Amino acid sequence: MNVLTKSIISLLCVTTLAGTYYSYREHQNNRQWEQQQQRNTQYWSHMQSIYLREFDYALAESLAAPTFTVRQEALQSAIESANDILQYVRSASATMNFPSWSSYESFITDGSRYLAYPASEKGISLNPDQLEQIQRLRTFARTALPYLDQMRKKAVDSSLSDIQQISTEMEEALSQLDSVSTHGNKAFNEFLYNQNPYIPPKPGTVFAGETTYTATELAAKAKIFMGEAWNKGAGKQIVHMASGGSSPQFGEVMDFKLSDTDGKPTSSYTATLSKSGHVLQVRRKGSISEKGAVEQSMDLMQVIAVADTWMARWSAERLTLVAKEIKETSIYLTYIPVREQVSIPQMKVVWQFDRRTGALKSFDASNYYSYYNKTFPIHPKLTEEQASAKLGPKVNVSGKPKLELHNDKLVYAFPVTGIEGVSHVYVNARTGAGEGIDYNL
Repeated sequence: MNVLTKSIISLLCVTTLAGTYYSYREHQNNRQWEQQQQRNTQYWSHMQSIYLREFDYALAESLAAPTFTVRQEALQSAIESANDILQYVRSASATMNFPSWSSYESFITDGSRYLAYPASEKGISLNPDQLEQIQRLRTFARTALPYLDQMRKKAVDSSLSDIQQISTEMEEALSQLDSVSTHGNKAFNEFLYNQNPYIPPKPGTVFAGETTYTATELAAKAKIFMGEAWNKGAGKQIVHMASGGSSPQFGEVMDFKLSDTDGKPTSSYTATLSKSGHVLQVRRKGSISEKGAVEQSMDLMQVIAVADTWMARWSAERLTLVAKEIKETSIYLTYIPVREQVSIPQMKVVWQFDRRTGALKSFDASNYYSYYNKTFPIHPKLTEEQASAKLGPKVNVSGKPKLELHNDKLVYAFPVTGIEGVSHVYVNARTGAGEGIDYNL
């Protein structure tokens, strides 16, 4: 055997040994990682099992409670257990390589949200719907518990794939159960609506002093406004309150959506109303169907006619169309009030329609209502001639001026030429003072 052959054999031996060593180290690292995952899973499933048993126990105790006080305490305990469960579910992704448990988390989230409703009940007994929802939550808990116990036991001596299989089977079993049902439940929606009453700050919101409505009444108003956009498709459809909030300006506001009797959304629109029944916004989630877009096409005048139909349902005040803009697949229309020939651009209402189908994409009246209860000066003290005398010598009036509100002041807006970039000069219609220019690059 020559020297070269010996060198090659030695090199192969060293390479083989090195490869074996690194493979061993990698195997050890992988094994350590898997063992850590198993320990995490064992601890997590153990804690879930404890809290879920406490959750089910508290629900059972609420059903057996002899007085409403004992029942309230039991339901509050169930809510606290649900919150503990949610905390562990949401932190699991950071420690375990498990897929999302959408059904498990949904049951707990909906349960925690719902249980505050029967917990507020002061009557001797709960109503049939409340009892049914509590039983659904118990069915969920008692379905999930055996799987959690299996995961805890398997985590000691089984592989992660075995544990993940149990996790998948649990999620599948939970997905077959009836979830907590609140859609169309008027009493529950009224409870949510009144849970956090809004106290307007001084001097009050723009709607201060107006008649207010219940969530059910507002849902009916939302449906009337949405018209055909919410009246398509077969089967009974329900308008339900999706969420609520408040602002110093508008006070309490509510979002409303449309669903079928099973709670499945049947419309992509969300309508936002003030507690006094004013439609503030409409938003649409998702894109317009391309198929419908190919089959139809609307020109600007047709879209304006559609907007006029919406406007008639929105407000008794007839607004004036002052701007039309086409961007890609959308047409934007801007309306403002014109009161006694005075334009009020601050109170603009903006509509966005799909230019191919005429379907509403969005609606925003927040600027209009921001100035809703403000009194504007709309009677000039100066004539057009008196105001034009206040113009500077370098501008040339190129048309008839319009009375409008500029920065909340009544002005004559003079169209002018003579200075590059300046299209209008504003003169206070009551004092004659200069109120700025309309400037564009």
